[in-house]
Amino acid sequence: MVNRIILRLLEQGSIGVLLIGSLINLFSIPAYAMDGGDDRPGMVTESRVINESKLGHNWLVNGGTFGGEHYSPLDEINDANVNSLGLAWSLDLPSTMGIQAEPIVVDGIAYLTANLNIVYAIDASNGRILWEFDPKLRLELAKGPSYAARINRGVAVWEGVIYLGAADCRLIAIDAAQGKKLWESSVCDPEQGGGAYITAAPRVGGGMVFSGYGGSEWGVWGSLVAFDAKTGEERWRFWTLPRDPMLGDKGKGRDIATKTWTRGWAREAGATVWEGIRYDPVTGLVIFGTSAPGNMDARARDSQERDNLFGSSVLAVDAKTGEYVWHYQVNPADAWNYDANMPKIVTDVELDGKSRRILFEAGKNGFLYLIDARSGEVLAADPIVDLTWASHVDLGTGRPVELPDQRFYKLEDPAQVIRLVPTAAGARGVQSMSYSPKTNLLYLPVAQTAEYITGGGGEAAQAGVHVGSIAPGALGGPDLKGWLAAWDPVKNRESWRVKHVLPFNGGVMSTAGNLVFTGTATGEVQAYSADAGRLLWSYQTGSAITANPVSYSINGEQYLLIPVGAGGGVAMAAWDLVAGPEARGPARLVAFKLGGKAELSAAVQDVQAVPKPPEQQATAALITRGEELYYTADCVLCHGMGAAGRGARVLDGAVPDLRYMTPEAHAEWTAIVAGGSRHKKGMLKFIDDMTYEDSKALHAFVIEQAWEAYNAQQNQSP
Repeated sequence: MVNRIILRLLEQGSIGVLLIGSLINLFSIPAYAMDGGDDRPGMVTESRVINESKLGHNWLVNGGTFGGEHYSPLDEINDANVNSLGLAWSLDLPSTMGIQAEPIVVDGIAYLTANLNIVYAIDASNGRILWEFDPKLRLELAKGPSYAARINRGVAVWEGVIYLGAADCRLIAIDAAQGKKLWESSVCDPEQGGGAYITAAPRVGGGMVFSGYGGSEWGVWGSLVAFDAKTGEERWRFWTLPRDPMLGDKGKGRDIATKTWTRGWAREAGATVWEGIRYDPVTGLVIFGTSAPGNMDARARDSQERDNLFGSSVLAVDAKTGEYVWHYQVNPADAWNYDANMPKIVTDVELDGKSRRILFEAGKNGFLYLIDARSGEVLAADPIVDLTWASHVDLGTGRPVELPDQRFYKLEDPAQVIRLVPTAAGARGVQSMSYSPKTNLLYLPVAQTAEYITGGGGEAAQAGVHVGSIAPGALGGPDLKGWLAAWDPVKNRESWRVKHVLPFNGGVMSTAGNLVFTGTATGEVQAYSADAGRLLWSYQTGSAITANPVSYSINGEQYLLIPVGAGGGVAMAAWDLVAGPEARGPARLVAFKLGGKAELSAAVQDVQAVPKPPEQQATAALITRGEELYYTADCVLCHGMGAAGRGARVLDGAVPDLRYMTPEAHAEWTAIVAGGSRHKKGMLKFIDDMTYEDSKALHAFVIEQAWEAYNAQQNQSP
């Protein structure tokens, strides 16, 4: 009946078209229903994504568009009325970890992931959970999947199906209507090396689903994989490092990469595609980034210290076939773990009076690149933080001009200390940046942190330790800075800047209402004027924010939706850098609209005291040995700096703060660490990697940290 009414209105000319718009808003009719499209939940198609880029009623793919601009053309909420924005609804999610995922909103339903990769379908008008899907992760497989189970950046939606990249290397297809599994395919090997894992949201386009995975730091070989969106069949795979020829890897890209390795192929794994994938139907390409190529001593991974493709690179391949088209290596012979995996934007920009398809690449190394998306030509490269490792990028060669003494492993004096900016945590993290075609500005969250590295080629270099991993005393004081920057890509300069209290904050979205929305580590959702950076509106959520906002409309009303609660890898390793003391509330979804009158419920937290630890019987030397092990064995990645975890006793799916261990857990220490008594919950067993004395040393360090927390608690005033 509705379709017949629409057809009759179309016969009435322009007046009829206006009435159609009113009818769509009144009945919440999906836009594609006008041409007889399927009105089942989650019906996203390529043509619909392209058409929606001008409408903004939905947020159909990661970034809002295939280009990933994180820009909404909606302008009901604008710089003149944003101070009337109020809470429309909120939803406390049963997640003990914060939310890093970007919501996808299709026809009034938001799809989101939380801790342990659980997927939620939520009514975007009121926050009611419609269904949830538990992938039942296999946490016991290896270090990688257990770590990644606490980190996930969302889903993709395509033709009625939700796609989840599960931490244990599965691509899972879920029916959008009922939340039931349809099929699953293998993306990677969760038991290779220390375990491949998936944290990124899959990308969709051209009838395919694209996925990468992480694990370079644990001996995983990188690749980008394309699957048939209907069947889950693997269509092609692009390996990012040339492997042993006996393994049979093929493709044009391999011929280029083999020339950059002394013996024609890599001895060590690396160059994983753990984030930073962008499908672009305009060029017919999939553009993506890779992580560093294994060992951080470039001489150790290749005897001639060569560029080692395709590590720390941006690549473009044919979306249909996976054939190589172009590449740009951000960090030749990378020595600092400067991945090129950060979120990318592919969009049209007018430069020198000519419209060009541009890739915005702002990665870990502190440079912002403008790259021609069709050819890979580097058009501009400018520093966005106070770099210490390079002075500039030579646009003639595309290579960074390195400063002296920054390659730590070449220094003869092992006592020499290098101050490195940025650290491996990056000048840019996985938080989204945004490009507004209205202001022609790029908006990006920036972090400036420094690390102090001892010189020489010592044990860490020879063991392949990734320089830049968080270690005691690595970060601190004036080196911790964070800000929101607006960048003019035509003038190659910063247009305005807003400083934040902590370095790692939320992602960014801009809108046609001359607004830029973001979230902070101190818990505020903020709106700035897009042209000048004036703070126009702020709302305190009580939970630090890592994710980015999205926008959509229902019945003609524009909504702003943002997940809150600190999430991601940095939140696990360095909680104090991503969550201020006033912003350690629960994981929530909060939605705003003009005139919203809802109230955010008080955060109920079960605050428990630090239990009295067992007596410290270890020597100072053993405690020091335990501290070294804590960082070299990667305990810090899950349990946090100084064993501080999330700064409180949190159970039920969270990684525990070891200072809150009960007497029973201390008594069970050897069984947990060496014997794997909590293996099924994701705590790995180190019986093959750690001696009994090592286990004792590690326990001594944890006990020492627990006593520090306990004594501080006892000395607090009532």
